[in-house]
Amino acid sequence: MTAAIYDFIIIGTGPAGLAAAMTASKSGKKVLVLEKEGSLGGVCVNTGTFPSKTLREAVLHLTDHLKRKIFQDDECLTRNPEVSMEKLKERLHSVRSQEQAIITCQLERNGIDIIRGTASFVDGHTIAVQGVEGGEETRVQGERIIIATGSHPRNPSNVPFDHKTIVDSTSILSIGRIPETMIILGGGVIGSEYATVFAALGVKVTLLDRGDRLLKFLDHEITSELQNNFPGGNINYINNCGDFRIERSGNGPILSLADGRVFTAECLFFALGREANTGGLAIENAGIGLNEHRYVAVNELYQTAAPHIYAVGDVIGWPSLASTSIVQGRLAAMNALKTRAESFPKIFPFGIYTIPEISYVGITEEEAQERDYKIVIGRCRYHSLPRGQISGDCEGLLKMIVHRDTREILGVHIIGGGATEVIHIAQVALINNAKIDLFIDNIFNFPTYSEALKIAALSALNKILGNHRAEEACKHLHPQKN
Repeated sequence: MTAAIYDFIIIGTGPAGLAAAMTASKSGKKVLVLEKEGSLGGVCVNTGTFPSKTLREAVLHLTDHLKRKIFQDDECLTRNPEVSMEKLKERLHSVRSQEQAIITCQLERNGIDIIRGTASFVDGHTIAVQGVEGGEETRVQGERIIIATGSHPRNPSNVPFDHKTIVDSTSILSIGRIPETMIILGGGVIGSEYATVFAALGVKVTLLDRGDRLLKFLDHEITSELQNNFPGGNINYINNCGDFRIERSGNGPILSLADGRVFTAECLFFALGREANTGGLAIENAGIGLNEHRYVAVNELYQTAAPHIYAVGDVIGWPSLASTSIVQGRLAAMNALKTRAESFPKIFPFGIYTIPEISYVGITEEEAQERDYKIVIGRCRYHSLPRGQISGDCEGLLKMIVHRDTREILGVHIIGGGATEVIHIAQVALINNAKIDLFIDNIFNFPTYSEALKIAALSALNKILGNHRAEEACKHLHPQKN
């Protein structure tokens, strides 16, 4: 049987794979995408970004999270019996189905072929695809190949997963009911996001972190704000937890620490890392290797050791964001097309969908100090922001890192309502080496969360000038507060 030949073969239909496929197709190339799962969209749509963020939004609405803040209704801090996993799952299924339909339509509209099955390299240009559920094997050949297979939760053999009471970031979405208590092992992004979501549902969460500080890569003030505003005070955060042992019992999981402390709960969520999806790909047949972190090794153009084979997204490791994966997929396809050499943007934002949400771009205060920069810090707290008062979203902070001598903005860190949207204004400012004057001298809609950038810039200016001129300017900005 003769193998079908394509200009591009993309393995995986997550954000990186889809971006690569669309870019290649719009350049007039014959493109094939391979997907081993029954549904398109990869981890992002099926078990990752879409479900977790949909769950977060559903919880915020179903629990009247903002209503509590506006009306200071303490009764809403308890469990709402009308909120159930079934209702949440219905919403997850609806959003997933809609996105999968959109992806299918996009691929068909652009003439991109789809084969569902498990891919493995036969050689550098030939891929064998084993059909779903034991279907026939198909062989295809590609002039250029892009690996975008994503990642999966790390499941160590010494953890007795049953995916009902001891779960990972995939099976957490399938639990039968909302537990009364939960242990989350892992103080990274995934663990922190789910901890705050379940806490908002009224679940008593024990968040165990092997590190010394929650989300250590964040600016220290942002981390402190998050811990001070955990939903309903329902999270018990414990750092430096060290080694552990997990067991199952008739009453639920038991987690024991090396120092003798023992924790029990109805459900344990293991959130300690992810691993690249390379098992079964037989990448060695194509002359491709892994790096020291067990991710596919690539250069700055996303080429593997085989120059015609590229890899993008979670399968290559950091930063492992849907947003960055989309850009990587597009750039890899452009590089493979040899239109021009493209490298990844140096400045991009991070978004963390905890409750409250967090986003940042640029360097932290700690990083600035390590580099011996002369800096001042501008702050705007949401309780002094008109939009925060109106929305009942007063527990927030925008922190701006500014070079004292040049007035250049070095970093912006936000926790609170609108953080993941407002950050893009700061991103554009950093890309263009903007000074605080950009925010001070221009007009913002009122009242908005974005106005926090202007207030923080004025705060920084006040410290640079060493007098009260900026404070007076801030008063004129909001005369009703005098």
